[in-house]
Amino acid sequence: MTQAEGSGPRAVPLAVLTLVEYYLPGYKAGGPLRTVENMVARLVGPITFRIITRDRDCGDERPYPDLVTGRRYRVGNAEVQYLASRGERPRGLRRAMRETPHDVLYLNSLFSTHFSLRPLLLRAIGAVPRRPVVVAPRGELHPGALGLGGWPRWVPPAVAERLAGPRALKKRLYIALGRRVGLFRDVVWQASNDEEGRHVRAALGEGARVIVAPDLAPLPDLTPRPRSVTRRKRAGELRVMFLSRIDPKKNLAAAIAMLRTVRGAVHLDIYGPVEDGGYWATCQEALRTLPANITSEYRGALLHDEVGAAFSSHHLFLFPTLGENFGHVLLESLVNGCPVLTSDRTPWRGLEAHRAGWDLSLDDHAAFSRAVQRCVDMSAEEFRQWSRGAEALGARQLHDESASELNRALFAAAVRPR
Repeated sequence: MTQAEGSGPRAVPLAVLTLVEYYLPGYKAGGPLRTVENMVARLVGPITFRIITRDRDCGDERPYPDLVTGRRYRVGNAEVQYLASRGERPRGLRRAMRETPHDVLYLNSLFSTHFSLRPLLLRAIGAVPRRPVVVAPRGELHPGALGLGGWPRWVPPAVAERLAGPRALKKRLYIALGRRVGLFRDVVWQASNDEEGRHVRAALGEGARVIVAPDLAPLPDLTPRPRSVTRRKRAGELRVMFLSRIDPKKNLAAAIAMLRTVRGAVHLDIYGPVEDGGYWATCQEALRTLPANITSEYRGALLHDEVGAAFSSHHLFLFPTLGENFGHVLLESLVNGCPVLTSDRTPWRGLEAHRAGWDLSLDDHAAFSRAVQRCVDMSAEEFRQWSRGAEALGARQLHDESASELNRALFAAAVRPR
């Protein structure tokens, strides 16, 4: 697996045409949107980004107001073109790709019909310029996501089936057919860490060209801690929050179950759009059966500029996710001084050593409950120490430029023959 294939000097910036399902001013889609936004902010200079995306946010039926579909807009350091539903059809997408000069095509999914499959097919048949292509599967090749197992043993079969979804077989057939016809022959695969790199090779063969380039954190001045927000902590009380899309992979039902045996006055605030109505109904039933000392409230989706204030008013971010390539929401929690309690299936490891939180095995629910109880029992002074540890760890990540260098090397490598 290639960690960094060095790049030589380039006279003009490398133009990267980025296709992503949702982009700014959207805020509901989470990871890929934030990753591209952070790339645009951090890699400006040697790289220019031109983005093609939808004209509406995730789950919305109407486009963004005051936006002319098809027109190119300057959004931060990027040039963004928003396509209407009719523009996502092959002819409209082909026109947009042909009319946008670029050196590298960057796809932020493997299985998106409009923004991955069609571009790869158009490129293969010569309907658009055959430029080097980088694909970031963003966890889509995890064995569990492909219906091949890999989730913790306690995940119920019904939930595991929902995680894989009825499209799991179609995904595997698509991969097999794509490999057979050479659709992925010269693709560069971006892996956010070594584990994802192994998943890519397992799905696409040992010959797949994989380069590890982690997801990027935002610039330090993009996520300042809102100093005006204060939180008091008293032993025996705890304000917990969950923030993510409401679907099985984010594991809200397990988070609720982990609170069941906790003593003390605990309040759980749940933030995030509901993407799986059936799963949300299961979570609501679990909330109704919690003991009287555990209260909860669903607060809906948060605008991006509201996230910091939410974390700054809570004592713990409970997020037993089944897997994250990066976990931008975990970084937001840390930056805002909110310790995190998460699974060992994210890159955020060794949190307890930094007094920033805990990363625990999903096979040990009792350990999660004990960690929550420890937070409930914390005094104001002890919590202050953990809050400062979380903030310090988040700040170090924001100022770390090593991931930026790996991402620059990723795109530079793509334009060179293997």
